[in-house]
Amino acid sequence: MSAERWFARCDEILEHIRSTQLPAIGRAAELIAEAAESGGGLHFYDTGHCSREAIHRAGGLCMLNHLQFSLSLESRPAPKRAEQVGERQLAHRGEEDEKLAALAVERSALAPGDVLLVSSVSGRAASVVEVARAAQRRGLHVVAITNTTYSRAVESRHSSAERLFEVADVVIDNCGVVGDAVLNVEGLDTGVAPSSGVAFCYIIWAVISEAVSQMLARGLKPHVYRSINLPDGEEFNSSAEAAYRDTGV
Repeated sequence: MSAERWFARCDEILEHIRSTQLPAIGRAAELIAEAAESGGGLHFYDTGHCSREAIHRAGGLCMLNHLQFSLSLESRPAPKRAEQVGERQLAHRGEEDEKLAALAVERSALAPGDVLLVSSVSGRAASVVEVARAAQRRGLHVVAITNTTYSRAVESRHSSAERLFEVADVVIDNCGVVGDAVLNVEGLDTGVAPSSGVAFCYIIWAVISEAVSQMLARGLKPHVYRSINLPDGEEFNSSAEAAYRDTGV
C-alpha cells in the first residue's frame, strides 16, 4: 500500500532528523533561552505550508511573534498584455522582493539579540534570503529550518546567489529529498506526498520543547498557551498573554 510506504518514509526521515539534527536543535533552543533571559524576542517567518503551525497553538509559546508582510499587489493584466507584463515581472520580481523584504525588516520591531526562525523548504526565494540577511545586519540570530539537499540542487533567486542554509547562523535540516515529494507511484510522472510538513512539525516542537527546558533551567518561566477547547482555556490564555506582556517570557 502507498499509505504504508508513506509511513515508512516518514519513519526514515524522522529518524534521520533525530540522529543528525539534535545539536542544531539544541543550539537554536539555547539562543532562544539566551534571548529570553536578556529581554529579547523570538520571531518566526515562513511564507510556505506551515506558516501558522506554531502560532497561538496549545502548548506553544506566547513569546513567539509571527512576522507577516505582503510582497505584491494582486492584479491581473489585460489578456493581450499578459505575456509582456509576465516577462517584466519575472525580470524584476527578485530585485523587488529583496528591496521589500529589507524594508520590512528595517521598519519592524526586530531588535539586536532577538532570534528569528526562518522556515523555507528550498531556501532559494529572494525574499526569504533577504529577510535572513537583513535580520542579521540588524543584530539578530537567524535559525533556518530548510531542506539542504533540495537547496543545494537549485539556484538561489537572491542577487547574492546565496541560499538560506548559506546565510543562517544555525541550520536545521528537514532531511527531505529534492522536490520534497518522497513517493514514486507507478503511472505518475512526478512524486507524491511531500515530507516537509511532517518534518517541520517534528522540528519546531522539538525546538520549542528544548527552549522551554532551557528557560526553566535559567530560572525563567515561559508563558505557554492552553487549548481554548478546555473549560478554562480562553481565560488561561488571556492571563498568560497579560503575564507575557509584563515579563517578556
